[in-house]
Amino acid sequence: MTGRRLAVVLVWTLPSLVFLAATAIVYRAYRIPPPDRLDDAERAAAMAPLRAAIDGPIDGQTQPCTVRRGVAGMVAVTVWAGGRAVARVDGQGDELCTALDAAATQLRASPGIAALRPSDKASSRIQVDVVTGTGPLGHGNWLFDRLQVPGVGDMLAINSGLEGIGAEVDGKTVAVLLPHELVTGKMLAAKKPSAALQDFAMGVDLDRIRTTLQARAKVSSLEPEQLFRFRTDTFVEPPTSARGAPPLQLYRGNVAPPPLTAEGLRKAALEGGQYLVRHMAPNGRYIYEHDVGTGAKSDPRATGGPSSAYSMPRHAGTTYFLAELYRITKEPWLHEPIQRAFKHLAELMGNGKCTGRLPDGTPMDCVMDRSERIATLGSTALAVVALAEYQRATGSTEYLPMATKFASFILWMQREDGSFRHRYDPVAKRADDEAQDLYYSGEAALALSRMWVITQDTRYAHAATRALHWLVDWYDFFMGGFFYGEEHWTCIASEAAFEFAPVPKFRDFCHGYGAFLRDQQTEVGEHPDQDDWAGAYGFTPFLVPYNTPAGSRTEAMISSYLLGRHHGTPDAAVRGQVRAALQYVLGQQIRPDNDFAVIGDGAGGMPGSPIDRNIRIDFVQHVCSAMIRASEFIDRGD
Repeated sequence: MTGRRLAVVLVWTLPSLVFLAATAIVYRAYRIPPPDRLDDAERAAAMAPLRAAIDGPIDGQTQPCTVRRGVAGMVAVTVWAGGRAVARVDGQGDELCTALDAAATQLRASPGIAALRPSDKASSRIQVDVVTGTGPLGHGNWLFDRLQVPGVGDMLAINSGLEGIGAEVDGKTVAVLLPHELVTGKMLAAKKPSAALQDFAMGVDLDRIRTTLQARAKVSSLEPEQLFRFRTDTFVEPPTSARGAPPLQLYRGNVAPPPLTAEGLRKAALEGGQYLVRHMAPNGRYIYEHDVGTGAKSDPRATGGPSSAYSMPRHAGTTYFLAELYRITKEPWLHEPIQRAFKHLAELMGNGKCTGRLPDGTPMDCVMDRSERIATLGSTALAVVALAEYQRATGSTEYLPMATKFASFILWMQREDGSFRHRYDPVAKRADDEAQDLYYSGEAALALSRMWVITQDTRYAHAATRALHWLVDWYDFFMGGFFYGEEHWTCIASEAAFEFAPVPKFRDFCHGYGAFLRDQQTEVGEHPDQDDWAGAYGFTPFLVPYNTPAGSRTEAMISSYLLGRHHGTPDAAVRGQVRAALQYVLGQQIRPDNDFAVIGDGAGGMPGSPIDRNIRIDFVQHVCSAMIRASEFIDRGD
């Protein structure tokens, strides 16, 4: 092998080998064995004295624990009411019963429990964390000492959502932060190695953790070596509607997911739609974010300044999902909210900021929020997709004039080669030929495809076809088949355009994109302790996967699968990819069995990740759009 060929081989293989070696070292040095979990009967017996401590003694008698099992020294009990932790006690002992009885005694004296109304006591849910094993936090390990990079151990040596952190003084545990407390306290994913990649976050906020543990232990200081990690066997009472059932096992703070069926997907998508409708204000704007860990919500009335944090592309995309849901399910409760969201778009058009005529005299308009000075292609493109989807659902041409003006703007923003300009200054009446933003070109191609569907106007078909050729041909170079950008809208548009552009190259591109994404999709057994991530798209076993890519990329893979089916070549691997991702997101959605730590109306919502309790409207949009589309074929064969 020549030196140049060897160099190329090393460039492609060495990073993977280094990563695999680091993963193996970290797991060997830090992994705490998974717990030997209590069975259904043991969990029920463990919960009985705790429930009796809240509800009161039966016939004047307390209920002692009957589970005989050794523990690693501590049991932590959290009582949830209205999504908030109203009581938190720790019981210690060599046996589980000793620790549980100690915890029950503390619950009977808890001011938080005494303050609850009888109805709140009855609906409260008790969570039990049985400490089963401990391990070092990451200081003093030869790997990180040799690297001599400050904080690296803190970034790698915790399994987020599974492990808690405790403090030990003179050989005795003096305070612990449970896995869910690290999540709700926003102490995880706290380090950002790169300022340019704000979503690339990992590790723990060790300073806050140490300060919090010091306050709980009532000590003046704690040294890093006094901190340790621990794992727990965790379980929670079922909701009151199923209170006779055994307590539910928790893994990374969540219960087991429901089975994947077409009926289940349809139900979950409708619940997502109901979440969005409940989070729409009278003015047609959505409550953009809802942190169910704190109850904080964004203000849908705000239209300017840093506190508004509103996105018009996401407003339009969310409304597109509601229209899509309406088209497939015909649920009447969806109709008015969709029209309310469209009315808001019409009100924004009414300010005339972007209203005008093209050089040939054609009327055009674009979507701009009141605080915006520059129009973006994505806002207008997704508004067209939403308006066209509504017309597909209802047959009504009520919004066709609005969609046509928006589509004229999109056509004008397209270059001769099929590409698009992405930003427009309405004051100067000038498009920006330099700036390029993620997603917008694919969204514009989809908008033009949908305009052809509702008008049969060949202008839209020709423009969409040119756009898709440009998007796909961009990858026509040596490395083009080895990496892809975020091309999910490209594949959705390719399937939408099949009737007028049945181009095999588009199918091949999307199947290649699917193969590329499968390399990032976690599989069962791929990494120890992370089977709950199976189906999600992740980057290394150290980073908790975000839920949105499992939705948006699945939307694309549904289109890729359907595109293959249109061509008579359905890809079974893509279908399996879709199923795996949908099974994952079904488990992530907020439901009655896993909403015990949800403050506010979060039912049907989709949090940012297994350790990020913030719901944003586009999280729900992408995931639930994939759900409702897949419900139409997932139970059938190819």
